[in-house]
Amino acid sequence: MKISVVLIIVALLLIPLNDFVKQSWAYNNNRGVLAFQDNPSSLDIINLGTSHAMFGYAFKPLGLSHLDLALPSQTIEYDLKMLKQYDEHLRPGGVVIVSLSQITFSNAEIGRKENYYQVLDREDIEPVSTFDYYTYTSIPALNSGSVYTALSREIRDFRWESHKPWVNNGQNYSERKYEMVEAQYKQAVENRDIEQNMERLKDIIAYCQAKGYRVVLAMEPVHASYNAYFDQAVMDRLVYQHLAALELDVPFLNYMDDERFIHQREYFHNPDHLNGKGRTLLSSLVYEDLKRLGYL
Repeated sequence: MKISVVLIIVALLLIPLNDFVKQSWAYNNNRGVLAFQDNPSSLDIINLGTSHAMFGYAFKPLGLSHLDLALPSQTIEYDLKMLKQYDEHLRPGGVVIVSLSQITFSNAEIGRKENYYQVLDREDIEPVSTFDYYTYTSIPALNSGSVYTALSREIRDFRWESHKPWVNNGQNYSERKYEMVEAQYKQAVENRDIEQNMERLKDIIAYCQAKGYRVVLAMEPVHASYNAYFDQAVMDRLVYQHLAALELDVPFLNYMDDERFIHQREYFHNPDHLNGKGRTLLSSLVYEDLKRLGYL
């Protein structure tokens, strides 16, 4: 009897918690890919990348069929996995935008494997427990990581004042991000992750060229407060020196310190992610640059 009562209480608690997780942004950040799975179509353009790219591009209002394959903290390794999963829908000569960021060469581990459970074949995902894999779709509340991620995003408006993104005109946020990136880069140097990611970027370019796709590298804009920490010298060390060493024969559309964005807070959700207005402007600029290159 006691066991039955306990089970009933657990079930009653689990139901609202499960609904809460299923409605969270973290659980649904791959919803665009899931929607495409349900209604696939021929594509003009695909973009890869991290959350910077997720918030960066919207080409459908410009008349292009577009699929955003970027996910938070996505690694170069998973960029290629996502491309291979969905590029059968990319038209011959279609465009692939490979987004670069401050963590492109240092990021070796995906933040949440759960993001990929429904959008990649299981064998393409890093080792994952069978329990997590099969309960995530129906009962994600059983996954403590999913509950924590959902809760942390919902309570972000209650953070300490000093931790809100635009306090001190974004400098506090940008400094924290800089410290995180520097720590990750230091570890990547020790683990030789950078060399591995350089090879993986080469693999993406080679794959696109072999398929006849028109591939470009791109870097999304950031606010001046963020750019102050990730200036030219820092970016040379984190990204550009490694990119130059690869000698890739592909265009690089670098909007990171673009004057049309950098001092315009109205275009940013936080110092390193665009909002809807910024995304609209960036997409129009990329569209024009792709036309200039003869890619559209």
